[in-house]
Amino acid sequence: MNREGLAKEFNVLPWKIDEWLLLGCPARKNRKGWDFDIVSVRSWLRNEKIKTKHSGPRRSQARPAAVDQRWFGGRCPVCADKGFLGEKAGKVYTLGEVSNGKWHLRRTGIPCGHSVCLTPRHY
Repeated sequence: MNREGLAKEFNVLPWKIDEWLLLGCPARKNRKGWDFDIVSVRSWLRNEKIKTKHSGPRRSQARPAAVDQRWFGGRCPVCADKGFLGEKAGKVYTLGEVSNGKWHLRRTGIPCGHSVCLTPRHY
């Protein structure tokens, strides 16, 4: 069995097999790659107490929160909620910012300073 077949058999990513090889996984080198005996590998995993569960990156199942649509109007909704209506609420502008090396759009009330990020963040 080759590297990709072994990865499918144990439901792990192919580079996990490379890590196993560095740890001493039983294998035979051929010209293009490695040949694995599934019985020997199962025994080795059991003896070394190596878990075979796929542990890829976890993705959030929750959808990003929707932006309050009032931010797309001309006045700051936070100020409006506090009772500052009309001209007393901050005027809202769209500004760009770089955060963690990524470009984001932000609606900011001036002069109040209240703001909301329009670009969903997936960190």
